[in-house]
Amino acid sequence: MVFLMGMELKRFFFIFIICFDLCILSSNGATLQNEIIIERESLVSFKASLETSEILPWNSSVPHCFWVGVSCRLGRVTELSLSSLSLKGQLSRSLFDLLSLSVLDLSNNLLYGSIPPQIYNLRSLKVLALGENQFSGDFPIELTELTQLENLKLGANLFSGKIPPELGNLKQLRTLDLSSNAFVGNVPPHIGNLTKILSLDLGNNLLSGSLPLTIFTELTSLTSLDISNNSFSGSIPPEIGNLKHLAGLYIGINHFSGELPPEVGNLVLLENFFSPSCSLTGPLPDELSKLKSLSKLDLSYNPLGCSIPKTIGELQNLTILNLVYTELNGSIPAELGRCRNLKTLMLSFNYLSGVLPPELSELSMLTFSAERNQLSGPLPSWFGKWDHVDSILLSSNRFTGGIPPEIGNCSKLNHLSLSNNLLTGPIPKEICNAASLMEIDLDSNFLSGTIDDTFVTCKNLTQLVLVDNQIVGAIPEYFSDLPLLVINLDANNFTGYLPTSIWNSVDLMEFSAANNQLEGHLPPEIGYAASLERLVLSNNRLTGIIPDEIGNLTALSVLNLNSNLLEGTIPAMLGDCSALTTLDLGNNSLNGSIPEKLADLSELQCLVLSHNNLSGAIPSKPSAYFRQLTIPDLSFVQHHGVFDLSHNRLSGTIPDELGNCVVVVDLLLNNNLLSGAIPSSLSQLTNLTTLDLSSNTLTGPIPAEIGKALKLQGLYLGNNRLMGMIPESFSHLNSLVKLNLTGNRLSGSVPKTFGGLKALTHLDLSCNELDGDLPSSLSSMLNLVGLYVQENRLSGQVVELFPSSMSWKIETLNLSDNYLEGVLPRTLGNLSYLTTLDLHGNKFAGTIPSDLGDLMQLEYLDVSNNSLSGEIPEKICSLVNMFYLNLAENSLEGPIPRSGICQNLSKSSLVGNKDLCGRILGFNCRIKSLERSAVLNSWSVAGIIIVSVLIVLTVAFAMRRRIIGIQRDSDPEEMEESKLNSFIDPNLYFLSSSRSKEPLSINVAMFEQPLLKLTLVDILEATNNFCKTNIIGDGGFGTVYKATLPDGKVVAVKKLSEAKTQGHREFIAEMETIGKVKHHNLVPLLGYCSLGEEKLLVYEYMVNGSLDLWLRNRTDFEPKVADFGLARLISACETHVTTEIAGTFGYIPPEYGQSGRSTTKGDVYSFGVILLELVTGKEPTGPDFKEIEGGNLVGWVFQKINKGQAADVLDATVLNADSKHMMLQTLQIACVCLSENPANRPSMLQVLKFLKGIKDE
Repeated sequence: MVFLMGMELKRFFFIFIICFDLCILSSNGATLQNEIIIERESLVSFKASLETSEILPWNSSVPHCFWVGVSCRLGRVTELSLSSLSLKGQLSRSLFDLLSLSVLDLSNNLLYGSIPPQIYNLRSLKVLALGENQFSGDFPIELTELTQLENLKLGANLFSGKIPPELGNLKQLRTLDLSSNAFVGNVPPHIGNLTKILSLDLGNNLLSGSLPLTIFTELTSLTSLDISNNSFSGSIPPEIGNLKHLAGLYIGINHFSGELPPEVGNLVLLENFFSPSCSLTGPLPDELSKLKSLSKLDLSYNPLGCSIPKTIGELQNLTILNLVYTELNGSIPAELGRCRNLKTLMLSFNYLSGVLPPELSELSMLTFSAERNQLSGPLPSWFGKWDHVDSILLSSNRFTGGIPPEIGNCSKLNHLSLSNNLLTGPIPKEICNAASLMEIDLDSNFLSGTIDDTFVTCKNLTQLVLVDNQIVGAIPEYFSDLPLLVINLDANNFTGYLPTSIWNSVDLMEFSAANNQLEGHLPPEIGYAASLERLVLSNNRLTGIIPDEIGNLTALSVLNLNSNLLEGTIPAMLGDCSALTTLDLGNNSLNGSIPEKLADLSELQCLVLSHNNLSGAIPSKPSAYFRQLTIPDLSFVQHHGVFDLSHNRLSGTIPDELGNCVVVVDLLLNNNLLSGAIPSSLSQLTNLTTLDLSSNTLTGPIPAEIGKALKLQGLYLGNNRLMGMIPESFSHLNSLVKLNLTGNRLSGSVPKTFGGLKALTHLDLSCNELDGDLPSSLSSMLNLVGLYVQENRLSGQVVELFPSSMSWKIETLNLSDNYLEGVLPRTLGNLSYLTTLDLHGNKFAGTIPSDLGDLMQLEYLDVSNNSLSGEIPEKICSLVNMFYLNLAENSLEGPIPRSGICQNLSKSSLVGNKDLCGRILGFNCRIKSLERSAVLNSWSVAGIIIVSVLIVLTVAFAMRRRIIGIQRDSDPEEMEESKLNSFIDPNLYFLSSSRSKEPLSINVAMFEQPLLKLTLVDILEATNNFCKTNIIGDGGFGTVYKATLPDGKVVAVKKLSEAKTQGHREFIAEMETIGKVKHHNLVPLLGYCSLGEEKLLVYEYMVNGSLDLWLRNRTDFEPKVADFGLARLISACETHVTTEIAGTFGYIPPEYGQSGRSTTKGDVYSFGVILLELVTGKEPTGPDFKEIEGGNLVGWVFQKINKGQAADVLDATVLNADSKHMMLQTLQIACVCLSENPANRPSMLQVLKFLKGIKDE
């Protein structure tokens, strides 16, 4: 029965079709029938042209008007809608024979190529939707002839070129979408002819220039305007107020500048205003408050530079406000709390300050972001009212106090970020009442206490970051009961053992607890953490062995156990951790050999095994590591390309296989026992920047192929047994910065081509067997700072090495212990950056050029063991930075200059110059006429008598002082008093022209205002004979006394230490110079006195005391320097301290203990200590540092920094979020000043620049 009914239906359908066709034929005739046939064939041809024709289910037995996507009217095809079918191919021209087509929708397919010009045949077309394909070429100009078009959608294709002005012909357009193409140039003003248009989308192109004004004056029917993500410029014209029907305005990611015009307030129907990433500036117009329909406002990434207007509170429909990165200032207005529908408030990365207004508590907030501002005050408890909030992001502000437990009332809270604030106290366990909490980020605060039960009820917690706090106690066992994916506990004070249960966390991907005080060992259970990708436990106190079970962690990408106390061997099972990209086991006590299986780790890109006791050979089997050119997404690679096996006891040869490790950037094999030749295969490491093979026992020549490693910046092959010549191919290493070949057996000459190494700063060829001349081309290496060629067999002259027109920046030049000869060129004086010049042990002859005295930076000069003659240039002796001068074993003659460093040279630095004379050598220089005269005349006899008398008187006077000194030795105060009393001996008076006697007067330089003429008696009375009770300061230069003069004026009198000063004449000259220097930060020098060895200075009295007091007293005051210029009073030889160090303990640089010399770099060190005092509030020495290495503030600070606890050293009494960043920057500058190597310390000019940089931020 059913079958019969089906047959009847088919028959009926067939009869219907025949009747339908007959009707058409009867009404339109044969012509119409032909057109229908043509349209059917056009559709068939279109399908056949597609590369995916099988997708279209068009059945030839069915009339085409019933095909999928085809609509007809009176037999003619009027609509073809085939969107989202994955059709692929070019458009067939046959498609444009469908002359009655009014709708053509082929959007969201894979069609490509250009649009055929025959499209102009579709004169009835009203809708053309070709968006989301891959059409290309220029805008098809033929489209502008389709004047019936109402909707034209060409978005998301590959069209390019300019938008044609003829587009203005399509005056019936309601929708125009040209977005997401590559159109360029300006928008033609003719677009203003499209007066009926409702939606205009030109976004995501390459359009530029200013917008045509016709858009704003003519297109007044627009409801949506999208011109975002182009390169439009200029200002937003006030005519924008004409677009009163706009509901959506999208103008972001352009170059618009200037202020928003007040006329924007006319857009009363506007719902979405999207204008991020432009150059719009503030202030925001109050007229924004008229946008009563506004729901979403995004002005992020604009330099608004203004405050948030209070009138924004009138936007009652506002749901999203995004003002991220807009340079906002001021506070968050309380009026925002009136935006009752506001659910997303994003204010991050601005300069907002003040507290969070409590009015915000009334909002139904979903997301609140105000990261990286200057917000302060306590975190409000009213956060607990936000029962729908998903994210609270307040990192990098200045919030203080504790974390309010009321946050636990935020039942929908997923993400809480409070990092980098000034929060203190314990973490409240009530926080986990927020049952949905998944991510907690509290790093870089001052949180304390334990977390023994804090997070035990956070049952949805997946990420916990507590880095850089002061949390103590053990890592809790309950972590294994939580669904944690990430645990980061770095830089705290955790102690105890790692909980074994944590390795049972099957979902744990990252566990980091570096820089703590964890103890114990890694248990075998570590192998259960199957999902672990990152394990960082560096800088702890872990002991024991690395368990074999760690090889079960096949997902592990980063393993960092650096700086622990681990021992035993490296387990071969680590080779099963196939995902490893970083393996750092450095600075432990591991022994044994390196497992061969490590070479099978195909993802490995960072291997650090340095500073252990590893032995055996470097794996030489065919390797897979350091081959992966791309970094895996989740690899966490920190030091890409580091291969560091240095400081072990590895032996054998360097395997050729290392040359296949193409990813290697730094290859560090130094300080081992490696032998054999350097493999030439290392030249295949095309990414190599550092190669350090120094301090091994390598032999053979240096492979010339190394010159092919064109990215090489540091090449260290020193202290081996390498032989042969230096390869000429090194001249190709144009990126080379440091080359060290010292301590080998290299021979031949220094390659002339080295002059082409323009980037080289350090060249060390010392302690080899090099011969020949030094090539003059070396002087063309303008960036060379250090040249070391000592202890070779170099010969010839060096005149051409130092041309007169050079601009060499070399600082250290060591040519000693060679066979160099000839004269020292005067052009050496052009090396204005030179600090060290060592020429000893050569065959230089002639005089010492006085031009060396022009080297104002010179600190070290050694020309001993040469054949130099002539006198010592006095100009050299006067170099203020010179601390070492050796002239021994030459043929110098004449008097030793009595200035600068020369007046206190040791005999050893002058020995071997038989014709030199002077006090240092124990005999005076004779007058030549006396030497030639055999008979002394009467004048000579008289002179000898006078000199003898003076000597006797001097000896007597000295003996008297010696006896007095011995008598007073038990009481230093009496000794000082006796010295001064000797000055007021009644027999010691100056005779004036009137022959009257007058007590000695202090010679007062009238630098500011004239001081009353004072006698020494006045000073003695004013200081009560320099009584101890009047001492107000004591330092390396002497003792300072408070003195009240007869007229009531209070001054400070400094008694300079005897051993620290020059002679009378030099002292007077220095005082006259120093006293004339005026500066508001210098304590005025009012007067001075010099008599014999006693020297007094009179200063203005500073009522605020010394720097030592004020470093720990935070009241503002104007600082003044008191001892300005006094360093010049110290004899040059006194800078080389022999018995005592002039300076306050705690400020003395470490090199004093080794060399005993004072330099400007030492002053920088002392200033660094003062900076530490400023930021820490602690004294430089004291009982607090008893257990610290070095026993002082410097050692304590560096210990904290090395543990990643830099913030812990900052003075809590002044620390807040406003000062924290600047204090950390100051701490960084201090650390640079405190570099152990003086050469690494900046100059004071550089320090000043650094500090100004902080101020200017």
